[in-house]
Amino acid sequence: MTHSRRILLTMTIGIFICILDTTVMSIALPAMQSGLHTDLAHLSWALNIYTILFACLTIPLGRIADIYGRERLYLVGLSLFFLGSIASGLAPTVGFLIAGRALQSVGAAIVFPASMTIGIQSTSLASRTQAIALLGVTQGLAAAFGPTIGGVLTQYFGWRTIFLINLPLALAALGLCLHLLDWHHTGGQHETLDIPGALTSMLALFSLSLLLIKGNGWG
Repeated sequence: MTHSRRILLTMTIGIFICILDTTVMSIALPAMQSGLHTDLAHLSWALNIYTILFACLTIPLGRIADIYGRERLYLVGLSLFFLGSIASGLAPTVGFLIAGRALQSVGAAIVFPASMTIGIQSTSLASRTQAIALLGVTQGLAAAFGPTIGGVLTQYFGWRTIFLINLPLALAALGLCLHLLDWHHTGGQHETLDIPGALTSMLALFSLSLLLIKGNGWG
């Protein structure tokens, strides 16, 4: 297997766990509600906070990674996702779970766009179409199988494993990245971040995501 193919397959791991966690919780909510002794209204924020932050942070954090080095930021994002998964899996209260999910989401908002860019740029122009297809299929499979994976893990191993299952995958991705990626890349040294544009996009995406998720319930 070529070096570029190994990098591409490594990027699919990060994409898979980031997208998986958008849907893996849905079928486990009753078990989580019972285990944390909380109501569904509070628990739903552990699901919603991930989706909302992921949506509004992906563009600005992806741009920051372009400027300061995707490889380095990818490692930071994967580490944050790893820590957030531990916090979520070991959460003693629903508030702790929401905080862990928020940390997961910030990490995912770094990992997802960086994975796409690193994976695509690691391949030759002739192979770009296949690389994009593979990364896209990974996203679709992760989203589609999230509820099934969550249901199986919850039934046989407990709801906490839907977060702890991320740990070996994230560690594998971290190890492979340290071995495969070029850590001398410094990103766009002469580029700057459009802060007003970033804030505007974050506000717009936050508002739209919140509207789609909670608009009906709030009337």
